[in-house]
Amino acid sequence: MAEFIGRSGADAVFKALKRICIVIVGYGPKLQVAIDLAHAASLITTEQRATAIAFVASAQGVCDIFNAVASNSGF
Repeated sequence: MAEFIGRSGADAVFKALKRICIVIVGYGPKLQVAIDLAHAASLITTEQRATAIAFVASAQGVCDIFNAVASNSGF
């Protein structure tokens, strides 16, 4: 079912996402502190804080999804 995608630019996107995922997951706790500090300083709204926290918290799951897609794409 998997079709070979090859070098269509998608491989570069997957490689970049992999690096971003490593950083977000690795620095997740520190990012959450920075987000809380920005909220406490009224630099971001409560909604923005919630969105940012959800993004950081979901990073590992999203990264796992993209890793599965990349591994099935023939790169």
